[in-house]
Amino acid sequence: MVTIRDVARLAGVSVGTVSNVLNKSNKVKPETAKRVMEAVKELNYVPNTIAKSLKTNKSNVVGVLVEDICAFSSSTIIDGICAECDSREYVVNLANLRINTMVNHFSPKTYQTLVENGHFKNAVNSSINALLSARICALIYIGAHPRDISGILPKLNIPVIYAYCYGKNGDCCVNYDDFQGAKLAVEYLIKQGHTKIALISGPLDSVPAQKRLKSYKETLKEYNIPIYEEYIRYGDWGYDYAYRECINLINLPNPPSAIFSMSDVMAYGVIKALNDNGKKVPQDVSVHGFDNIESSWYMNPPLTTVKLPLWEVGNTAAKKVFEILENQGQNQKDILIPCTHIIRNSVNKI
Repeated sequence: MVTIRDVARLAGVSVGTVSNVLNKSNKVKPETAKRVMEAVKELNYVPNTIAKSLKTNKSNVVGVLVEDICAFSSSTIIDGICAECDSREYVVNLANLRINTMVNHFSPKTYQTLVENGHFKNAVNSSINALLSARICALIYIGAHPRDISGILPKLNIPVIYAYCYGKNGDCCVNYDDFQGAKLAVEYLIKQGHTKIALISGPLDSVPAQKRLKSYKETLKEYNIPIYEEYIRYGDWGYDYAYRECINLINLPNPPSAIFSMSDVMAYGVIKALNDNGKKVPQDVSVHGFDNIESSWYMNPPLTTVKLPLWEVGNTAAKKVFEILENQGQNQKDILIPCTHIIRNSVNKI
């Protein structure tokens, strides 16, 4: 293994000079610094960040603990974190809990069972210990799905930020604004002339579903539009459920003219059910989704939906880490980032 002494020997300087160059000190003459960097490149020398942090008692490593790196949201959130850390020359050390191998993370009930039996907490503690051994200066915890994860993490002596999930009072959480996102969808449908707007919801024990349902009802009330309970269907975020409930909706004596699905996957089920029952989208029934997953653009018709600010959630979480580190204190104000409306071709004006 190449050491800093090897670099110093090749460059013809002291170890201290190499250290100054690597730390971007202005104490070294430009020609000397150039010689050192040429030696670094020739030897493929990589500084030992852990050894450096032990010596200086400072770390430039941010730990990221992600519940499921395969979840559709995770990679974009991580990219947002990395962008901010890269700009500050910090390293990201990632641990993946692989919750998808343990439980259906979309189900709050099965998730809670996993937490209560202790298996998940053991996995969390093991991953955190591995990250702490890498001398991380802060931790960002990324949920696989927005939910309350109070009590999952042990008490740590470093800043902890929760992204795409909710902690207990006093925790700093960065999320997208479910209420505002649902309002974008319902308000748009209303402005296109729809007053008979059905909702296919996620499970009611889900935090996002609760917030979107509240927004749906309050927005209808704001525009003096009646709320028909038969138009509200509670589900599981899945395609099959949405397919079945869409058929029930269009067979009502007074069927809706528009259906707002709380996920794009459920919207796909709705569109399939409408097509299978001789209904055209959007000519006969308008369909609105939520998430803006990549395939939503390729639907027939392309799906009007709500885009989650996933990259911004990660980037803001990282910015919050550095704000806390630089201010030497914990500013625990939660952050909600607004969603964006993506208008395509699945909603008709009536």
